[in-house]
Amino acid sequence: MLSRVANSIYWMNRYIERVENYSRYISVNINLSYDLPGIFSEKWSPLVAATGDKDLYLSLYESDTKENIIEFMTFDLKNPNSVYSSLSYARENARTIREILPKEVWEHLNGFYLNFKDFAKQPNREIHDITLFYENLKEECQLFFGMLEATMSRNEGYYFGTLGRYIERADKTSRFLDIAYFNYSNTKVKKIVDPNDLLVWAAVLKSVSAFNMYRQQYKSLNQESIIDFLIKERDFPRAICYSIKKAEYSLYRISGARPQDSYTNSAEKAISQLKHEIDFTEISDIIKFGLHEYLNEFQTKNNNIDDEVFKVYFDSELK
Repeated sequence: MLSRVANSIYWMNRYIERVENYSRYISVNINLSYDLPGIFSEKWSPLVAATGDKDLYLSLYESDTKENIIEFMTFDLKNPNSVYSSLSYARENARTIREILPKEVWEHLNGFYLNFKDFAKQPNREIHDITLFYENLKEECQLFFGMLEATMSRNEGYYFGTLGRYIERADKTSRFLDIAYFNYSNTKVKKIVDPNDLLVWAAVLKSVSAFNMYRQQYKSLNQESIIDFLIKERDFPRAICYSIKKAEYSLYRISGARPQDSYTNSAEKAISQLKHEIDFTEISDIIKFGLHEYLNEFQTKNNNIDDEVFKVYFDSELK
């Protein structure tokens, strides 16, 4: 497969996953502002801090209001990670490889982009039901991935797509945990005793659609169990461990190698090392090290995997 084509499939999937996760970020803060109006009505700045866009935000906006942050994260094309920007990039990547995508996938993504663009460009744009608006965005993204799963052959293109999707998902799940940590936590993880703590950490689970699956495994809500579930759970699709495991599987399918036979390139080495580190790190070790510090380190290593994938498969100058 041409590196250009592989790169487009990889990033198309990453950008749509990013659209869904940014919609989730905003949804969870909206719901918390309803549940804890005296505490969370003003706590919107951690969203841009956790996504790594704080410096850009501060250069464009004067205050950390709910309206400004929603505009920045959803509609602002000056923000390369906004919903609008990500959807635009995903559509452009798809346009360049239309011939290898299922017809239904291209038509859905193109329509999704055009409808969002029409709404975003309205001079007096107003979201009448903000909760429903972001739910609809999430559903459009889920429909896109459902179409890919149902209609695309399991070839190199498919595995480059799933690789991108799960690398992006692992990153964003780590940032959901970071948002909770910044928003409402002391420097140490503690047992939940305050009802406000319970609402915040329940919202973290709901933000990644994990609440019901978590309750099937744990009788009560507490920070350690939630952190354990979202980092180390091997069977929940939005957990970090599961996402890295799926990304590793996709990467090895592309090369035709097997993880049990050792790595064949630097990208495989990086992802297998990270997967084993997650497997062999106990939650007590994470808490001792510091949740925020652990998540920062994970994000750096996850980004390194992306860099190695680029060097191995996408950088034409190295070929």
